Amino acid sequence: MEATTSAEATPAGTLSIEAVTKQDITERTSAVKGRLEGYLDEKKIGKLSWHNWLQQAIGQAVSKGVSANTIVLVLLFPLVAGLIAAARHLIGLTGFGIFVPAMLSVAFVATGIKVGIIMFAVVFLGASLARKATEKLKLQYLPRMALMMWLVSALVLAVLLSAVNINLGSLSAVSIFPILILMLLSENFIEVQTGKSRHEATLVMLQTIVMAIIGAMILKTNWVQKLVLLNPEISLLTIALLDIYVGRYTGLRALEMWKFRKIIKDYK
Repeated sequence: MEATTSAEATPAGTLSIEAVTKQDITERTSAVKGRLEGYLDEKKIGKLSWHNWLQQAIGQAVSKGVSANTIVLVLLFPLVAGLIAAARHLIGLTGFGIFVPAMLSVAFVATGIKVGIIMFAVVFLGASLARKATEKLKLQYLPRMALMMWLVSALVLAVLLSAVNINLGSLSAVSIFPILILMLLSENFIEVQTGKSRHEATLVMLQTIVMAIIGAMILKTNWVQKLVLLNPEISLLTIALLDIYVGRYTGLRALEMWKFRKIIKDYK
């Protein structure tokens, strides 16, 4: 019997070919794993030396069962963090610091960007409603956060159960890993809303989503994955130099140059 080659509707309890071949680098058994291992097999590393010692170590680790996906994510995560820092200090974007956009990038890779944004909106809405619902209870911080997490979990559960009934299979099929990331970040969302105005909190949220989407696109790009996997020494050194440059930059940010462009023009 020939294998099904299209993503047609399948009976209940079966998986479509689209779900089976999903290109997800966060999964150890995805199609990405075989592709990344193929890159390692194609490259001739040569004898051990100062400029390929990490390549040798990665090749040996993968041959003994370490997931190539995991190695690529570990190599790319500092790049995403460095770009988020550059967006903050060179461009002028704010966002939820550096940890939240970086973790959202990984979650968006696991869920897909569209589904990830929907889940982000659900968690953000749940956190906002939970904060308002618990303000008058006058609870201590940790019990209040636990109650907020309960409310957010209830809302996420309701969305997942509803997605099955309205034929949003991509939403109902999301794994627990990205959902937990989004739910655990709800505390950060609440803190920003508490310390800033509604307008400022909205801008921070939107800028966070933009940085997370850019980070997810980088994590999903084939040639970037191949580049860092086959040239780990160069990639890590380049990222470290980028971080040092960004950390020592003291000039105006791009958004500040645009904001004060008239003053700068008159000054010149």
